[in-house]
Amino acid sequence: MKKAAILGTGVVGQTLAGGFLKHGYALVMGTNNPGKNLEWKGFAGAPPEVTTYEKAAASADILVLAVKGTVAEDVIKAVAPHASG
Repeated sequence: MKKAAILGTGVVGQTLAGGFLKHGYALVMGTNNPGKNLEWKGFAGAPPEVTTYEKAAASADILVLAVKGTVAEDVIKAVAPHASG
């Protein structure tokens, strides 16, 4: 199974993470502040690993962008050199 990275840890990112985990994907989530204490909602098991956008992109086969539109371009520029493929 391929590994997915969700770039963004807000409500949308967490909802998507729940779906990926439900379907058995290996998952990592990227954020600009990986040390932030997140309030996980709706996870039956342990929440996924949270790391920087760049490290998440480098470790995954599938990237899902789930950030505010105002920062989307900056996140894409930051992860582009790290994304495989």
